[in-house]
Amino acid sequence: MNIIIVGLGNVGQELVCRLSKENHSIVAIDNDLKRLEQIVNQYDVKGILGNGASYDILTEAEAGNSDLLIACTALDELNILCCLVGKKLGVKDTIARVRTPEYFTLFESTDFGLSMMVNPEYETAVSISRILYYTSALQLKPFADGKVDLVEFKVTNNTKLSGVGLKDIQQHFKRKILICAVERADDVIIPSGDFVLQDNDKIYIIMPNNDISSIFEDLASKEKPIKKVMIIGGNGTAFYLVNELLKFGMKIKIIEADQKRCEHLSESFSKLEIIQGEGTDQKLLIDEGLERMDAVVCLSDNDEQNIIISMFARHQGIKKVVTRLDNNSYYRMLQHVNIDSIVSSKSTTADQITRYVRAKQDSQGGSVNMLYRIVNEQAEAIEFTVGKDFRYVGIPLKDIRLKSNILVATIVRNGTILIPDGNDYLDIGDIVVVVTTHYALDDLNEILG
Repeated sequence: MNIIIVGLGNVGQELVCRLSKENHSIVAIDNDLKRLEQIVNQYDVKGILGNGASYDILTEAEAGNSDLLIACTALDELNILCCLVGKKLGVKDTIARVRTPEYFTLFESTDFGLSMMVNPEYETAVSISRILYYTSALQLKPFADGKVDLVEFKVTNNTKLSGVGLKDIQQHFKRKILICAVERADDVIIPSGDFVLQDNDKIYIIMPNNDISSIFEDLASKEKPIKKVMIIGGNGTAFYLVNELLKFGMKIKIIEADQKRCEHLSESFSKLEIIQGEGTDQKLLIDEGLERMDAVVCLSDNDEQNIIISMFARHQGIKKVVTRLDNNSYYRMLQHVNIDSIVSSKSTTADQITRYVRAKQDSQGGSVNMLYRIVNEQAEAIEFTVGKDFRYVGIPLKDIRLKSNILVATIVRNGTILIPDGNDYLDIGDIVVVVTTHYALDDLNEILG
């Protein structure tokens, strides 16, 4: 595809990285020369310096011959305007990154030619709320319209999984459980039945959404539900997160330094305790009852501050700490200090847009519905719909040769969820979730060896 990316902040850079590796032709536009030169030197893309909403700049980018324009600058209005001008020039599809809730209502109900809007703050908040609701989970990724979840879980000596071989899982727990991927130290493993779990493994389990609570009771000691949450940072993600957590009846306290943000939150939520102050002020955190919290969520706009606050919260005995990070290089650092629930607005947005791009590719065997990068972005979980041209319709999985490091994790057929074994098969119209360390799969036939 011919793709224009306007705005080379965290999200724009991540998209250039991903989509250029998937062999798309990329034109990157930004008004920061240093940032633009860095991207052009690092990736095989064309760079244009200037305003991405300019008719002349988009003409130079050959918008009329482009398949997709992605506007992901820091300004909602500029992103929308970029898409409108691009559409006028003949871009087939447009995606705008939009944070303001009112714009979603306006543009979803009116035909302005936007193919898709993404809201990283909202999607991140929903992800965090699910992590806090299911306390044993480090991450949850929904598939099949929420019927199925891919759940990240850490094996410790308090769980019932340490030392268990995967071939014995079903007998051990009297239910069908499929472990799709394992992160052990720096390795990513798509495990076979002979694989034996160890303490500190991070595992990815596919399970029906309705069974999550009962499966966690089988896997680990029952943990008390989270009732009191301290949020550090009162930005847009915090706003959306408060909305979600209040649905669960949680008591929330926010620490935010900016007075205007505090006032906005206070006006929006009557049942919210807001403290104006620096989230890195340890005395303030202790005075405001940090040690009595069930969970702490670090949402400041600064990765380094989030790391420092998270480490302090863990030191104070908080078991559930969720940290927002956009710099992947910090991931390993937090693993070593036992902070495992890490969310990234950048990755969330990039996943959504990458999924859209792959779904637009011509596919015969089955098209992409959903996509997530997992295991610190070293693997992918992809949802396909089985098409009529899939080469092995009706053939048992045991008789299909798959590429290495590919696992068919679940099948949803007419609303029924199947955790497959070798005797199961794929039929036209099935929803199938595949976990793999291969990148850029956009057709179900590509899983075949």
